[in-house]
Amino acid sequence: MKLLVASSSPVAKPLITALIASNKHEFGGLITNPDKATGRGMQIEANELALWASSEKISISKPESNNDLKSLLLSAKTDLVITIAYGKLIPQDLLQLPKYGWINVHFSKLPKWRGAAPVQWAILSGDKTSGITVFQLDKGMDTGPTYLTHEIDINPMERSDELLDRLSVIGADLAIKTVDLISQNVPPSPQSDTDASLAPKFKKSDGKLDWSMQIDQILNQYRALAANPGVWTMLGDLRLKIDGLRISYGMEKIAPCSVAIEGEKLFIGAANGVIEIEKLTPAGRNQMSAGEFIRGLTNREGLSVG
Repeated sequence: MKLLVASSSPVAKPLITALIASNKHEFGGLITNPDKATGRGMQIEANELALWASSEKISISKPESNNDLKSLLLSAKTDLVITIAYGKLIPQDLLQLPKYGWINVHFSKLPKWRGAAPVQWAILSGDKTSGITVFQLDKGMDTGPTYLTHEIDINPMERSDELLDRLSVIGADLAIKTVDLISQNVPPSPQSDTDASLAPKFKKSDGKLDWSMQIDQILNQYRALAANPGVWTMLGDLRLKIDGLRISYGMEKIAPCSVAIEGEKLFIGAANGVIEIEKLTPAGRNQMSAGEFIRGLTNREGLSVG
């Protein structure tokens, strides 16, 4: 079977690597997003997955429109497209072009957490488990019939990027097993709408920490969003991106939003406990330890965040 992978995320690396190594199927290349302006200099750059694929001498296509994608599918004469974190809804007419349509590797046990950020929503909501579902794409948002699912436990301190790394390896194996099922004409099973929940993409503003919340809620927000779009707080007029934190069990309770400094340690009060900040990035500067940040402060008394 001739296969294409559509993705704009490094989570597709294990799948692409596995397909290249497979002696059962022909991997025809990667479909990914067009290059775009990024960073402070707004330079036009390829995404991280495309840069990796280029270094591996993998064929890459970057359709800029649905018409471009249609032309690509017709010329490639592919049997099946596998999407994994591609970030685009595919029109129904394009879903029907490949012989066996399109399948998607989704990072949840559907119908729970349909949408762009299932792993982040699972962690933010305090879920104890996550999973993978491989399903057939249809016109809806992650509503198609399913082939295979797999559930795993979420580690207590695991961040979303770490969990995605684990799931991407499992997802590669499930995707290849699904391709084998399709080759054997095994049909997918209808997906239930019972207990369905949505997982929309997060905005930068969603990363602002609310120090009036419980410490486990703050920890979950950090674990869910620290990698993307980032978590942050304001210290006066200075925006601080929080790159590392932990719950402090030894520090005496302080009022929510209040800042306490002990030596080179930085603590912030929450509703029912204290958070220690381990690493941070002040606006316009590089990442630093809490100790480095403290050494640069001219005033250490009466500080608060919000």
